[in-house]
Amino acid sequence: MASGQGFRSLAPYVWPIYGPWMAASLGMSILLVALPIVMVDEGHGYGVAALVAGAGGAGAAIGALPTGWSTDRWGPARVGVGALTLMVAAAVVMATTLEPVVLGLGHLVFGAGSLGVMLSRQADLTPRIPVTLRGRAMSLMGGSMRFSVFLGTAIGGVLVDVVGARWTFVAAGLGAAIGIPAVLPGARRPEAEVAPVGAGGPGLWAVVRRNRRGLLHAGLFGMSSMTTREGRVVLLPLVGVALDLRPSTIGLLVAAGYGADLLLFPVSGSIMDRFGRRAAMIPAYGLLAVGLLCLVAADSATGVLLAGLVMGLGNGLSSGSLFTLSSDVAPAEGTASFLAAASLLTDGGRVLGPLVVGVVAERWGLDTAAVVLACVMAAGLLWLGLVVGETGEGEGA
Repeated sequence: MASGQGFRSLAPYVWPIYGPWMAASLGMSILLVALPIVMVDEGHGYGVAALVAGAGGAGAAIGALPTGWSTDRWGPARVGVGALTLMVAAAVVMATTLEPVVLGLGHLVFGAGSLGVMLSRQADLTPRIPVTLRGRAMSLMGGSMRFSVFLGTAIGGVLVDVVGARWTFVAAGLGAAIGIPAVLPGARRPEAEVAPVGAGGPGLWAVVRRNRRGLLHAGLFGMSSMTTREGRVVLLPLVGVALDLRPSTIGLLVAAGYGADLLLFPVSGSIMDRFGRRAAMIPAYGLLAVGLLCLVAADSATGVLLAGLVMGLGNGLSSGSLFTLSSDVAPAEGTASFLAAASLLTDGGRVLGPLVVGVVAERWGLDTAAVVLACVMAAGLLWLGLVVGETGEGEGA
């Protein structure tokens, strides 16, 4: 188990834990930038673009509980291998057509696979890390994901420009495939994993019943924050399209925001461990809401860039916070099942975010969509401050 050496003690987990995590998020981020652009370019409205872009979140929500159940029984590495393989297969199918229905279903499967990778890695890491290091461990998860998202969003729009939609989807699958060698050794020797393998522990529904209060605390805040996060991922490209920016420019603008939040994940983890979870999360998610309001005033590439940077700063300060929150309240038995149930609630926001943007933007415009997302985040902060409270054991907590 990791000692109190800070981030250096996490080095043994970089390849087997963080590597597959980064590979999955790389593939997802390429699709999240490419799909709204492709749909609008093909003549579809904001609603269709948002539905296709949000299908990945729907897949994650659908796959959450089966992933938790299978991880507790077959081991995190075997689930990780299967999930990454599923992502590659979905990308191959998406590359065969530009029909919205097929792309939406392919993205749904891709999202389910991505959730499988992330949840299996979190379930493997959680028992290995003491609570006093958990904020840093989970912020490194968030930071490593942000690095791959930074790469994916930077190249997603460029790939659509240079090689077209179909090869962009292939690239997303290749990104996911990078993670397979990292989990194969564990899949061959599941007995070496920390997470329990095999029947004997509490069942999925027993875990949910026993821990429903913790699930509601972590899950409802996660839902509000994920609604805001995923909504802004869809909103930024659509604002770029409305301003007649090139796809490559849109991708770079989105990536700039991720570049800003990439720099702050060590700060997030250190604050959570030393001063408590809320000391990092309240100002972080507050900045995310402020950035959305800044987007309302944006009427040029520069304005979009500035709004994206503010949101990026807030997102960076929240790095790993949702993983930390759910790990804090997870039980020792049935850890993966609990994390899956919490993820199901959180990933409801991955579905709601794009849908909110699509429905509101279609009827009242993109500016109103940005305001609605900011209000959702404000409600989540009230829930965190007044209901959830402090879950960590930081020095100031």
